Amino acid sequence: MKKYWKFALLGSLAYLIFLIIMMPAAWWFRLLPLPAAIQHGPVTGTLWQGQIQQVQYQQLQLAELRWQLQPWSLLLLRADLQLDSGSMQQLQQPYLQAQLRLSPAAVEVRDALLRLPVLAVLPLLKLPLPVQAEGNLLFDVSRLVIREQQCHELTGSASWLDARLQPPTGTWLNLEHFHASLRCENNQPLLTTDPANILALAIEATVNQQGQLTVSGTLQPSAQLPDEVHQAMRFVGTPDAQGRYRLNF
Repeated sequence: MKKYWKFALLGSLAYLIFLIIMMPAAWWFRLLPLPAAIQHGPVTGTLWQGQIQQVQYQQLQLAELRWQLQPWSLLLLRADLQLDSGSMQQLQQPYLQAQLRLSPAAVEVRDALLRLPVLAVLPLLKLPLPVQAEGNLLFDVSRLVIREQQCHELTGSASWLDARLQPPTGTWLNLEHFHASLRCENNQPLLTTDPANILALAIEATVNQQGQLTVSGTLQPSAQLPDEVHQAMRFVGTPDAQGRYRLNF
């Protein structure tokens, strides 16, 4: 009788493991405490490999988010995932590639590359003057550690590539590229631009736990830019003694 009891236990254990492996990803996804602002489409696949047809936060949208979970990581009481979305060749669409590690103590992102069309990000910004913009924002994150919903460690860079701007005067301007560094400060992510650009844009931008963006700094358009750019600065304010315009929003 004892022999049959062992076989029954092994059989039950094997059946339980089989259920976990084959359980649809949609069932597991319902257990995640997602913010109400994040909308998503159908979830397919299993816990180990699957995809979400669409993930959207306000105007930002990933057409298809794919994941692959490393099973051995669960033995270490964590979940290591590879995330992918979009194609690097499709410049007008968002692109994501990242390594994600989830544990009871922290959320860690490694070797992440995120590209977002500026046109999709613009509606999220409260700019001091009405402008249109084009190009792509590229975030290259070597490591990001979040503990207790606070930025604990961040190493990376950000760029605005093929930057184009249309001020209120209506003419599109080619501004080349802008670059910035990323780090944590006061438990919040902080972006600091390199002022060596055609606008002498020197700003710091941070996002608090409520998702609110704060930007402060200065800009001083190059003299080689058209007169209409300097005329548009009246929407920003009055320059200081060095000819710089203060930005706060």
